[in-house]
Amino acid sequence: MSILFFFVHPSKFHLFKHTIRHLKSKGYDVDIAIVSKDVLEQLVKTEGWHYTNIAPNGRRSKRLKGWAATIYHAWRTIRALQRLTRSKKYNLFVTDDLLSVIGWMRKVTTLHFQDSDLHVVPESAALLELATYVVAPSYTILGRYSVKKLPYNGYHELAYLHPNYFEPDESIVSSIRKPGVPYFIIRLVSLTATHDQHKRGLNDEQVHRLISLLSQAGDVYISAERQLPDDLEPYRLPTPPEAILHVLAFADMLISDSQTMTTEAALLGTPAIRCNDFVGRISSMERLEHEYGLTFGFLPDKFDDMMAFIHQLLDMPNRKTVWQKRRKRMLIDTIDVTEFIIETIKEYSRKSDVRYRAVLQSSTCRAE
Repeated sequence: MSILFFFVHPSKFHLFKHTIRHLKSKGYDVDIAIVSKDVLEQLVKTEGWHYTNIAPNGRRSKRLKGWAATIYHAWRTIRALQRLTRSKKYNLFVTDDLLSVIGWMRKVTTLHFQDSDLHVVPESAALLELATYVVAPSYTILGRYSVKKLPYNGYHELAYLHPNYFEPDESIVSSIRKPGVPYFIIRLVSLTATHDQHKRGLNDEQVHRLISLLSQAGDVYISAERQLPDDLEPYRLPTPPEAILHVLAFADMLISDSQTMTTEAALLGTPAIRCNDFVGRISSMERLEHEYGLTFGFLPDKFDDMMAFIHQLLDMPNRKTVWQKRRKRMLIDTIDVTEFIIETIKEYSRKSDVRYRAVLQSSTCRAE
């Protein structure tokens, strides 16, 4: 069976890494395509996998902005994927991006992974329309595309943070963790994706205020996609990208404007506070907040309320113990997501492109 994975963000490397390892160990013919995005290529290299980077300079343009840049780079990506898939017959495409377009064009069964509600990323509708199936948490709202949904009870991030696959290693964080001194992580994303346009996160002034508060209780490190001003650079997290999950596991708290890293910290049992314009709009994060109390979100206009809440958390005794208890309850309610992905890929990789249209039609039988 020949399977092509195409992913465009470091979080999706983590989502698929255990699945790819398993499939390769079982003799599946697995190809990998990526684009340059943050530390994605570095992470893939650490696995020793053969891969193709179809956009080594990334998919951001200094000349084009907004939808013009999105359309241009989508066209370039599709062209590159067409060239990549021209000379080989695949049984299955696995992606969270534009490979769904190629699957539709070449009549190859495509599993499209999405954990954001359709109303949060409405631009994804075109990809959902063309994908054969959409693999998503059961509570993710996909509107009319729910008929294509292969649901599971869990979170994308559990594919690599479930205890079956991840055990925090204290030795990895020894360089930043002083005995008896807690440390805090501030995560700042670039907010340059299409769905991030006109959205706000944490600005530099707010970061300074956070450092002033958190530094009274421990050490502060910044994990940033975006460029930092000179006075914040000394706070940049010095550990390598592949260590970030261990860093989050032993952190005393995460304050972030990132959906992914906030979810990762929450699933690891680390108090996770998020501040951006997506607060209150994403089903998976609302569930983590209101069902399990693992994360809390604040809109940018409510930054002062967030500061007051963080102050309360700093005064809370045994907060990590409390969060670990909440994490255990969440794990009881969810599944081994990697196992689900592996079995799903094995099942649908047997459906050849000859049966593509029948497969697409049968997806209506898998509605929620």
